[in-house]
Amino acid sequence: MIRKFLDFPGMSYFECDSGAEAVARVHEFKPTWVTMDVNMPGLNGFEATKSLRKTFPSARVMIVTSDNQPHYRQLSREVGAIGLIAKENLVALRMMLAQEITNRILAQEIENKNLAGGGKRSVP
Repeated sequence: MIRKFLDFPGMSYFECDSGAEAVARVHEFKPTWVTMDVNMPGLNGFEATKSLRKTFPSARVMIVTSDNQPHYRQLSREVGAIGLIAKENLVALRMMLAQEITNRILAQEIENKNLAGGGKRSVP
């Protein structure tokens, strides 16, 4: 469901069946973003996020759950996730990812312009 909702052209997606699989395959995927469910077999989403961030710190993890317990937000921050979002609020997650994609494209265009201009850097 999440993959269909967050489908953006030109993006690659990988799905894992467990937290342990996500941690084991993070170097293969090299993700920019990870949506991590809380309730999974084996490692739960918090344990998996903590381990994943230790081995691949550049990944930005968003905990996505239908079990929105009050202490989950704090726990999400403690394990290195950038936040927690309820599954019933996937519109907010889609908007956030769309903004991140736009920012990345703009940054790449600026970098390409700077490189094409002889390596001179300017502040936009």
